[in-house]
Amino acid sequence: MSYFRISIKKIFHYRWHLVFSIVSIFLDTMVLIFLWKYIYRDNKEMEQFMIVYAILSGLISMVYSDRCSYNIADKVYKGTFAVDLLRPIHFLKLNFMEVAGEIAANFLIKGLPLMLLWFILYWNLIRTIHPIYACMGILAIGLAFLFYMMLYTTLGTLSFWFYEIWPFNRLMNDTIRFLSGAVIPVFLFPSWLESAIQLLPFRYLYSFPIELILRGSQCEQIGRNFMVLIVWDLIIGGVMLTVYRRALFKCVVQGG
Repeated sequence: MSYFRISIKKIFHYRWHLVFSIVSIFLDTMVLIFLWKYIYRDNKEMEQFMIVYAILSGLISMVYSDRCSYNIADKVYKGTFAVDLLRPIHFLKLNFMEVAGEIAANFLIKGLPLMLLWFILYWNLIRTIHPIYACMGILAIGLAFLFYMMLYTTLGTLSFWFYEIWPFNRLMNDTIRFLSGAVIPVFLFPSWLESAIQLLPFRYLYSFPIELILRGSQCEQIGRNFMVLIVWDLIIGGVMLTVYRRALFKCVVQGG
């Protein structure tokens, strides 16, 4: 927990960065809101749905961070990961706590003010969300958060083989942004593409929790989706541990 607290303290030192980050996230969400308001200007019900969808997507985006991969890559590049391996805490757990602290601080400083602002501006729309399905959506976001962290931790361990990992991160970021429903809801895609997305885990990062929160009982196969999400967590967890162990073996073989 000490690493968690240290990470939170680091965030508070960069005050102007936080201010501009809040403004940036607010403007990004407003652009989407104006876009959907224009597209569905003749469909009031869909317009309201997409406004809340854009707000929730912006808030959820602050829960995810690719810092896991860059933290590991930086430690491998500088050689400091060897010191972390000697600490009385697992290397992956240490990295997780550091990034989780940064995310928690970011959400406290940026997420809460934005939530308050959106609640004031669109309270008439947000109050229609059922508390039970909101809690279920938060649970889905928590499971998706674990998947996201383990996915980028796996990408970070690739730094033991590759000098730069930013191309992998960039490719994954763009893939998630397009296929997860972060910008465009999955149900708006063509049927053939939507069917393909259903087979991938990325829609559980945004589309599933947001639709669960907004549609509630109308969201199809809630229990099945939770089970599939848990299975994906187990799969990516196994991949992460396998790649990590291979990375440590590579260091021992090379004498590093």
